[in-house]
Amino acid sequence: MSNVVTRFAPSPTGYLHVGGARTALFAWLLARHEGLAGKFLLRIEDTDLARSTEQATVQLLEDLKWLGLHWDNPDSLVYQSKRKNVYNRIIEDLIARDLAYKAYETSSELDALRKAAEREKRTFIYNRPTLTPDQVRQYESENRPHVVRFSMPVKDYSFRDVVLDKDIVLPAGQVQDFVIRKTDGMPTYHFAVVVDDAEMGITHVLRGQEHLLNTINHIALQHALEYPRPTYGHLPIIMNTDGSKMSKRDRDKMIRQRAQTWLKTYKKSPEDIAAAASLAPSRINDWISDNSKQLDLSEQSAIMNVIDLQESDLPEILVHDFRKNGYLPETLLNFLALLGWNPGGNRERMTVDELVQLFTISGIGKGNARFDRAKLLAFNTEALKEAPTDRLVQAMRDFVNANPDSPTSRATDEQLATLIDMKRGIRTLRELDEATRFFFIPDDAIAYDPAAVEKNLNKNNNEGAAFLREIRNILANVADWNAPALEHALQSYCAQRTLNLGKVAQPIRVAITGSTISPPIFQSLEFLARTSTLARIDRCLSLL
Repeated sequence: MSNVVTRFAPSPTGYLHVGGARTALFAWLLARHEGLAGKFLLRIEDTDLARSTEQATVQLLEDLKWLGLHWDNPDSLVYQSKRKNVYNRIIEDLIARDLAYKAYETSSELDALRKAAEREKRTFIYNRPTLTPDQVRQYESENRPHVVRFSMPVKDYSFRDVVLDKDIVLPAGQVQDFVIRKTDGMPTYHFAVVVDDAEMGITHVLRGQEHLLNTINHIALQHALEYPRPTYGHLPIIMNTDGSKMSKRDRDKMIRQRAQTWLKTYKKSPEDIAAAASLAPSRINDWISDNSKQLDLSEQSAIMNVIDLQESDLPEILVHDFRKNGYLPETLLNFLALLGWNPGGNRERMTVDELVQLFTISGIGKGNARFDRAKLLAFNTEALKEAPTDRLVQAMRDFVNANPDSPTSRATDEQLATLIDMKRGIRTLRELDEATRFFFIPDDAIAYDPAAVEKNLNKNNNEGAAFLREIRNILANVADWNAPALEHALQSYCAQRTLNLGKVAQPIRVAITGSTISPPIFQSLEFLARTSTLARIDRCLSLL
């Protein structure tokens, strides 16, 4: 075929993993590199009815849109759960042609066959059992649950992997019949993917290496159904820097470790965490004691609130994690592209248009990639430094939409632009949010850090508090409330008292923010305005 048609086919079980995002990116780049001759299609593989949810589908679509990976079939998005009749019609035809059959073994019977193979020190290979007509009639009369298996022709199989640049071979001795319809009546991944790729006209399939040998099953089905074979390429795995596989479990693992430390430090029980988080005690007990158990995102958030763990403390695994922590989508795309792909010429920082122009399958490497978060953070820092203010306002608006509980969500676009200019040099948008959210907290709701109060107001016989009382009156009399006028007034005060400006600035900073961190103090005072500044100082002094 002259046109290139790629696809991304996620299972909707939650937010998009960065590994899935890279797969989508490579498929998208391959299609976009071909210009009008390329198409990138989206398919939702939701045949796992127990795990697939509508909310997870919405989350996946939002993640792809945020990344800018728009698909070319928005009006004809394929949902496998809605195509059951299509799959069944084809399966029944395979059964009629004796290319597939019903298999009635129970789970315990299959386990017994596997254990027998283990005892005999041989690989378990499932082959079609010989059933008499009477046995089949009995099973059918009993309505015995069954699956449908494809009758795999026993022969050598091979296909060319364009990423690994070699032939993948499965000898006849390892071939076995595989399930194409489950007991719940839904098709398996192996069957639905073959039918859908053919009907969607997919020419190139890029996916993870965990599907490498699955492709053998797929080309056998394609032959039986007289479907064309797409070009296949299997992508290297994304690893953590320590060599472990990057997994959604990494977040859960860190939360569990912090929870266990919290229990020891405060001499609490899992039941105490459960009560504080409004979760079932049995659920938390099982999770604390069993590393194989995982909490869902809402449960994780509830636990984190109890043990004082922030989102920014966790390793980013999901695309949504990077969005919530304030990374630019174009930066994340640039970084993901370099996980297993090399544009040549020692190039690293690239725009999306440059990625499209340079991308080729031949540039994809064969070895596993390592996710270097420090490098990504450096990329993001540079991108934030170089981006124009209007782009950062847009990005900051998206950040607060992803973090609706942030007080900064109350800021106007004009205010966001001012904050960005005040706080250049940030590494993430979260840093900007955390440094400026005090502006949007009600004056009477500022929480004071005891350590900051002790060091900057109470120390040396309440020296800082005394300065703050004098400064309050000076600030009240400043005619023009702007940064230069405020700086001149306080510099004059410091000169008269022979004081370092820090002796004055820090007490003010604590009074208006509750901590010792803010943007430049005079710009902060101008932004906060006279009324709120004086109200916060008065409240701070009254609390002292």
